[in-house]
Amino acid sequence: MLEYDQYSDVFRGIVTLLDGEMKFRMNNAWDENYGDDGADGTLEPGGQNLSVTAGIYIVTVNLNEKTYSLQQIENVWGLVGSAYNNWGATPDAQFTRDWSNPLEDIWILENVDLLDGEFKFRANNAWDVNYGDNGGDGTLEIGGANIVSTAGNYTITLDFSDPANPTYTIDQN
Repeated sequence: MLEYDQYSDVFRGIVTLLDGEMKFRMNNAWDENYGDDGADGTLEPGGQNLSVTAGIYIVTVNLNEKTYSLQQIENVWGLVGSAYNNWGATPDAQFTRDWSNPLEDIWILENVDLLDGEFKFRANNAWDVNYGDNGGDGTLEIGGANIVSTAGNYTITLDFSDPANPTYTIDQN
């Protein structure tokens, strides 16, 4: 599902797609749907299905300009640990992309309830790519140490805008 982005007046979302075809439709009905007759990023009412390959995408749709884009991304970030889901016994708390700065790689997890415990950040509910904090300084290290938490409700921000020096902030609500 795409969400309306008030900052840029478009619809955006992070979507996992399978190999195949797709279209955009309004209000979960087919009476208003859009495809792309020329495979050029321009939407036409009732147009041809869009061919897609499997992956995770940032999908952007601008109905005012009748355009769309599919930007494949590698990672969707989550929080895992004894402070949240017993190290993966349930799905990770999933971050959402901060659309207020679409060119920055910033992810936000709002109003997450943490327990006394530890956590890490990982990509795609898997351990292939995970980050911790070796120095407790807000700088993330790949495979770094667990981050200690105190029970409470938090907003957590991950900033991967500088891939060589990713950071995080934790603010108690």
